[in-house]
Amino acid sequence: MEAKPEIKKKRHLVRKILFWVMAIAFLTISGLTIYVSRNLNKLVSEALLKGFNSNVISDVYELKFEKLRINIFAGNIKISNVELKPRPIPLHHYPYINSSFSLKTRRITLDEVQLMTMVKTGKLELKRIIIDEPAIDVTLNAEKSILLPFKDTLAAKSNAPKDSKKFVNSFILNQFELVNASFHIINTFKEREFKIQKLNISLNELNLSQQPGQDMYSFKNVEFSVGELAGKMNKGGLRSFKLQDFKLNVTALKINKSIDTLIFTYSDFGTGLKNLNVNTGDSIFNISLKSMALSYAKKSISLAGFAFKPNLSQAEMLKREKYQKAQFSFAVSSINLMNVNFDTLIYSRKVFVDEIKIDKADVSFFKDKTKPLDRRKFPVYLGQKISAIPLPINIKSIKASGVSFVNVERKEDGKPAKVQIQRGSLEAKNITNLPSKDLLTLSLSGFVENKAPINLVTAFSYQKPQFTINCKVGRFNLTDLNQLLAAYTPAKIKKGTVDEITFSGVVNRTTAKGTMKFLYHDLDVDLKIAEKKWQNDVVAFAANTYLNTNNPPSAGLPPKIVHYEAVRDLNKGGFNPVIRSFLSGMKETMIMSKENKKAYKEEKKKWKLKAKQ
Repeated sequence: MEAKPEIKKKRHLVRKILFWVMAIAFLTISGLTIYVSRNLNKLVSEALLKGFNSNVISDVYELKFEKLRINIFAGNIKISNVELKPRPIPLHHYPYINSSFSLKTRRITLDEVQLMTMVKTGKLELKRIIIDEPAIDVTLNAEKSILLPFKDTLAAKSNAPKDSKKFVNSFILNQFELVNASFHIINTFKEREFKIQKLNISLNELNLSQQPGQDMYSFKNVEFSVGELAGKMNKGGLRSFKLQDFKLNVTALKINKSIDTLIFTYSDFGTGLKNLNVNTGDSIFNISLKSMALSYAKKSISLAGFAFKPNLSQAEMLKREKYQKAQFSFAVSSINLMNVNFDTLIYSRKVFVDEIKIDKADVSFFKDKTKPLDRRKFPVYLGQKISAIPLPINIKSIKASGVSFVNVERKEDGKPAKVQIQRGSLEAKNITNLPSKDLLTLSLSGFVENKAPINLVTAFSYQKPQFTINCKVGRFNLTDLNQLLAAYTPAKIKKGTVDEITFSGVVNRTTAKGTMKFLYHDLDVDLKIAEKKWQNDVVAFAANTYLNTNNPPSAGLPPKIVHYEAVRDLNKGGFNPVIRSFLSGMKETMIMSKENKKAYKEEKKKWKLKAKQ
């Protein structure tokens, strides 16, 4: 049954009335929202400035911004074109403030702000602050730079004026984000300048409190990253540096800072960087690093592409030196430090590391021997060098593989001499300057001129200038080392094979003594008499001296095992007595002294008696 026309008209009228009521209500609410938003924007702007101006910081800095927009329902505030800069004339003089900073940013976002609390009291309560693409300039003018007023004992007195401005007593924030910031820092006191690009900071659960003369901060998590950092320094050990992609993550960080003390604790941290490039203070040397990764939890540091080299040419370097001085450079593929004790490093400034692994190292040395020795310098052995390091260290072992070593000299006569060791490895144990009865042991192995296998083991004393040598050279053809021998001796090897060289001894401050066994056969030497004194000769050859072509001389005779003694040049380092021991032992083998001849005759008698039995 259809409804009556009167009923239909009533229903239509009700719907029409409801529509207009809703439309009017919507327009009213919209109008009220716009009105309230505009007025609230003004109120919040005034409250924000009032809150800032009620703080003692406003005595020194002024805050300006162009626009402020509020999302009433979310409680968010967006502030555009913000500027915080030092006042030309401070409202109150704080004589201890000696530095300043300024900030410009296109937008600051405040999330979940308690708007009514802010309007009524001027107190800022919120959960997150985001500062987007700020440009920050910092000027530091003293050894201990102070940029802001701090709460001291005078400010805490009860008789302070009632209308005096507030210091920051406490501040809690769930999250703070600094996005793509740029920093320009000038330190006039230390004559340094830094530029930072794409700086990002994320702080979670920030808690700040201030007591008289003391600031306390705590963070649940800190994430810090830099796209690029560059610095210039006119003082100190560095001249300039540059790096990219620096990252730092810290968990549960707590900081307690006073005017002259900084105390901090943490539960974990990790950091890394790429493409580090450093020039030393004299601009002579360059240090570069492709990447670094550090982990507190894993107790490890990993370096890749580490290199040290001079910026100047070899000729320019030589002009700067009056005396003989070794120039060196190196490049390392990777370095891994394992089981690093970061706590002792940070809190006690002690280096405790279980193991350091080095892979693929290229090391080169150059020395000009046409220059005089500095007779005022007396190099010490490795044990004493490590003992003299001011920073306490304890490294259980260092292992290096894939080592290539090149030593080039310009001899006294101006001619070059070159020694190469390839396929090398190194292992050092007990590297420490702490009290220790154990010796510092160093094991080296490789191939001289990629032909002669050599293994050297040394043990250094920390208590006195002394170390032991144990060296073994394996089988090789002497003709393969003719180029090397020609650089140091007046002899050329026509033919001959080394079967084995072993020598050992004890090196003291002034001398080295030990024994050598040098086994060879089919030796044929072409001797040329030099006009000048020979330096570092392998054998003190003399004209028409008869040399045995074999050692042992024949199958029925014992090998010549000789005692040697070498005098150290006190103006040269610890490797010099090792070389002199080697050369002295070879000389004694080929041209024996009376004592070694006598000992060898006794040994031959013993062999003959054994043969008869």
